[in-house]
Amino acid sequence: MIEVKNLKKKFGEKTAVDGISFSIEKGKITGLLGPNGAGKTTTMRIMAGYFSDTEGAVSYDGLDLNKNFIAIKRRLGYLSEHAPLYTEMNVREYLHFCADARDLPERIKRIAIQKMLDLCELKTVIHVPIQQLSKGFKQRVALAGTLVHDPDYIILDEPSSGLDPNQIHMIRNLIRDLGKNKTILISTHILQEVTEICEKVIILSEGKIVMDADVNDLGVTDRIFFRSDIPIQKVKEIFFGTGMKDAEILQSNEDGTFNYSIDSLGQGGKSVFNILAKHSFSAHEIRPFIRSIDDIFYDLTRSK
Repeated sequence: MIEVKNLKKKFGEKTAVDGISFSIEKGKITGLLGPNGAGKTTTMRIMAGYFSDTEGAVSYDGLDLNKNFIAIKRRLGYLSEHAPLYTEMNVREYLHFCADARDLPERIKRIAIQKMLDLCELKTVIHVPIQQLSKGFKQRVALAGTLVHDPDYIILDEPSSGLDPNQIHMIRNLIRDLGKNKTILISTHILQEVTEICEKVIILSEGKIVMDADVNDLGVTDRIFFRSDIPIQKVKEIFFGTGMKDAEILQSNEDGTFNYSIDSLGQGGKSVFNILAKHSFSAHEIRPFIRSIDDIFYDLTRSK
């Protein structure tokens, strides 16, 4: 487990990270979201030991990062947003360099490099100078270098940046497989990526955590969606008296019906149906109203 406690980072008078706390469990991929300037990259750089913190602490399986820096770095793989590469090297040379920097024994090094060539689908460019590769291939080379020493903790800042749809699919499958036995934190601007590969999501805004939740719980509320021929003034009249509130008309339909959402305060769709039927209004569709991650992100991070 990785634990972040009361972490703060200031650059002069500017507070980039403002006293945040969260944990990342092994086998439970965690997504870190936030608009530009929210503090995501700064947080990851502190966790990876590239930045010092102003206050707070980061620990790996109970070991304080500042007090056990070398031991933790040996078990950590960090891919920065704009991964630096030695572009005059070819792919094999670069992976050899990364393995040597990690002090891998020769026998293990050969096996590790071959594994990365397979996992990141780099065998077709193994002898190509990195400077001649496309942006997507460069990103995959950087990821291979991050993983070559088989780290226990993996921090990935925008790992699918610059990749085409097929490459994104490959990277996501790789991260899912790694997440079964590793402790992984991933940041992304692709919101749907979080719902596809993560079990937990943390959203930052202006250096503070505005959401820390399991992905399966995202968007789950007491609100109910229903489609009916009832006019909005009647919705307020017959529903609000039962304790329900905050009715919202979502759409007017060509067949004379309306799409609504309403806060049922836990009474559920069955109660909505019974109220409509009691007053002789139609009930074409009734279901839980699940908010999309896009809507949640917008509501939590938009400028007030």
